[in-house]
Amino acid sequence: FEDEGWKIVGNKHNISDVRHEAARRGDMSRYIYGVDDLIDVDAKRNDRKLWKFLLPEKYTGWFGVWYGGMFEFTLSSLNGDYSGVNSHWVEEKLHPLNLVEIYCRSCDLFQGATIAFPLSKTQGFDGNTTSYSLIMKETEGWMKDPQNVLYEWTVPSKCSFIEILSGITSVRILGDFTNWYETVNIDNVQWVP
Repeated sequence: FEDEGWKIVGNKHNISDVRHEAARRGDMSRYIYGVDDLIDVDAKRNDRKLWKFLLPEKYTGWFGVWYGGMFEFTLSSLNGDYSGVNSHWVEEKLHPLNLVEIYCRSCDLFQGATIAFPLSKTQGFDGNTTSYSLIMKETEGWMKDPQNVLYEWTVPSKCSFIEILSGITSVRILGDFTNWYETVNIDNVQWVP
């Protein structure tokens, strides 16, 4: 990747730019990476603020044609203690730890809507180079945010799923996997029909 407008959001003091690495490291080539720079640990030693990669503008807009395709990307880490992935006060039905979040500001009559793919529905991430291929169908593990912390996340309807893909405002990919500092790389991000 070159600098296409990638950002880091979440536990940073502000939205910040990612760093670009022009070298090759295994399956990672010309990748970008983010560094954890703010730790907010609670009494149970969970980092309460997650940082995520915010994909550039070219991943936003009308992409209803992605329905039924694949969303693919590769993650790896340069450093971090992955012996216990950060639970981030996770309760799977009320507060899932999401690997990917896709937000549509104009959906649900301009109330906004988010679909997400929980980390628990994948092989996980232990810091080693890991490739993900997420099927873009509501029946393949995606969940919809109820936009109320008292309600459980639910499987989105086909209509809702396509509506969100047809008005993407932002796409975020988790970078904060540990309770402490880590550096996470991302590469090979693509939509495959």
